[in-house]
Amino acid sequence: MDNWGVRARRAWPFVAMGLAVALWWPAGFAGRASWMHLSLMQTENGIVPLSGGELFLGSLVGAAVVSALVAAPLARLVIAGVLTGAAWLLTEADVVFAQGERGVLAALVGLGLLLGLVVGSQSMRGVLPAATLLAMLAGLTPATWPRALLLAAAVALPFWSATAERAAPTAIAVARVVATWLVSVVFSMSLWAGFASLEVGGLADPRSAAPDIARGFVTFLWERGLEIVRTAPQVDSPWFWGAIVVAVGLVMVANTLRRRTAQTPA
Repeated sequence: MDNWGVRARRAWPFVAMGLAVALWWPAGFAGRASWMHLSLMQTENGIVPLSGGELFLGSLVGAAVVSALVAAPLARLVIAGVLTGAAWLLTEADVVFAQGERGVLAALVGLGLLLGLVVGSQSMRGVLPAATLLAMLAGLTPATWPRALLLAAAVALPFWSATAERAAPTAIAVARVVATWLVSVVFSMSLWAGFASLEVGGLADPRSAAPDIARGFVTFLWERGLEIVRTAPQVDSPWFWGAIVVAVGLVMVANTLRRRTAQTPA
């Protein structure tokens, strides 16, 4: 049994890298573009500005997944960088940029990648950081797969360490996870609104586009933020019930493992 544990620990870094490679594109772009392509919507006059927000968020989410799975900093950077670069080259071959757009969109992808690596690395510190990351990714990703699955897992994870003595900390942890998800949803929708406020071709001039994006972001946040906070839990309420079922299962498994550990002779 001990040999299996040692082998599993030795194999995990390589398994994690394989998972990171497999999950990078689905996590950030599935349903928004063809496989291993980035989501760039083109018109006759250039790229639809909304694509800028999608590229930033998708790149952030994909890199965060890689960073959460892969422990070595250099390996994280190489995997996320190579995958992002390959997807950019595949996408670039299919679109025609207006003058000045390519550099701005590439910068948004690069910024999302770097932020994602930083955010994802925080999840390796424990169960609660991992749950917080899952909630954040569920709220930020532009991909169209059932994101509420991540939310259900995030809400359930804090119960892994739950005991009768830790009821209050567990409740606070769950509240933190839900709050992170709500903030992420509001942020992503506000960012989309900011980019959508630009005219087609507006990304070609980042100096004039940035104030318009910020203005659209703040306006949407002010006018719709509280409404989203109220309605988002109602939309995903069935998944909260699923999270409760999973949480009960986690508590039972964790307690069983604790009892067996306590009964094991030193």
